[in-house]
Amino acid sequence: MVSKYCPNCKMNVLTVREDINICLLIILGIFTAFIGPLIYLAIYYEKEPNRCVHCKSICQPISNIQNGSVLNSKPSQINNYQEVETIIENNGNTADESKFCSNCGVKIGEREGLKFCAFCGTKIN
Repeated sequence: MVSKYCPNCKMNVLTVREDINICLLIILGIFTAFIGPLIYLAIYYEKEPNRCVHCKSICQPISNIQNGSVLNSKPSQINNYQEVETIIENNGNTADESKFCSNCGVKIGEREGLKFCAFCGTKIN
């Protein structure tokens, strides 16, 4: 699944494709001798998922505007990379025993029993 920004939920969410239009599929099947549904399904599965998992609204690509330039990375991810570099420079000796998501790099809280990243939904090891 692809992660994009949902303007309705005001957060980055996983996306899915819009639902298949069953009425259109039946009408295409009747009037085109069942060749139309094959073309419709081929086009449907070629589309990129762009609907929010929660509210089904159209999502926008993740972008961040800083100093007039557009960056395609998440701001929290940039900060976490800087924190990881600091830990490496200190030879791993740090009082902050933070965990980071292996997929998106977001800092994971100190909560015990957390199984999935709250930002991207990846399973935490």
